[in-house]
Amino acid sequence: MAMPSTSYFITLRKNMSASPFPASIRALLADDEPVASGRLRKALEAYPQVKVIAEVTDGHAAISHINRDKPDLVFLDIQMPGYNGFEVLQHLEYTPLVIFVTAYDQYAIKAFEVNSVDYLLKPVAPDRLAISMQRVLEKGAQANLLVNVKSVLAQLIPEQKISTIPVKAGARVHFIQVEDVYFFEAKDKYVQVHTATGVHLAEHTLIYLEGRLPAHFIRVHRSFIVNKFKIREMQKYFKGTYLLVMADALQTRIRTAYSYAAAIREKLLLP
Repeated sequence: MAMPSTSYFITLRKNMSASPFPASIRALLADDEPVASGRLRKALEAYPQVKVIAEVTDGHAAISHINRDKPDLVFLDIQMPGYNGFEVLQHLEYTPLVIFVTAYDQYAIKAFEVNSVDYLLKPVAPDRLAISMQRVLEKGAQANLLVNVKSVLAQLIPEQKISTIPVKAGARVHFIQVEDVYFFEAKDKYVQVHTATGVHLAEHTLIYLEGRLPAHFIRVHRSFIVNKFKIREMQKYFKGTYLLVMADALQTRIRTAYSYAAAIREKLLLP
């Protein structure tokens, strides 16, 4: 694709000054690749009206910052730890303009275009960014963008959920069925995988696992993800937290964290 002329960028900057946005466009970058995020931030320096207010590297942080800080524009990576880009949109209480940053194939990208959702293909090219910024101006007053996004989520690439976990056994690696796991526990640099046969070590982080485990695995604490089918009983604890008694031989007791209370209630159908 040819580079737009200088006159194109001059026209674009003039359009930005007459856009429905305030004097500055507050933007958030969500990408788990620092190099990619840094390149995009550098490219955005060509647009003085755009002020990058935050850069985040996982889905949880993206949701928190967007709902709290209410940026005008979000550059949203699709594949991120915790929640992917599509899942982030499903958890938003506030509707920003969204530009997907993606390495997906052209068929998925076409789905975004048809539904009025813009995208940037990694690595971001300056001429393509210029087109995206023009679309931002044209959609500045569109209030139902998030509705359009959600309407196509089911048509996009299905979620890739894992069915086995690789664990270390000396110099060898074994694979454990995720259905056999009672809970995952973060310990030092490793994650402990608790099963009926014992405790095993996995090298993946809880954030990585959380976005790839089946839906019946619940993050209940910064250090714990539990299999809800392996909970023997639960008790109300303190200020909206719970005490979980697992069904393993030790009947391990896990205290949940208040920050995960809403998700726990939702997934366990608690009042």
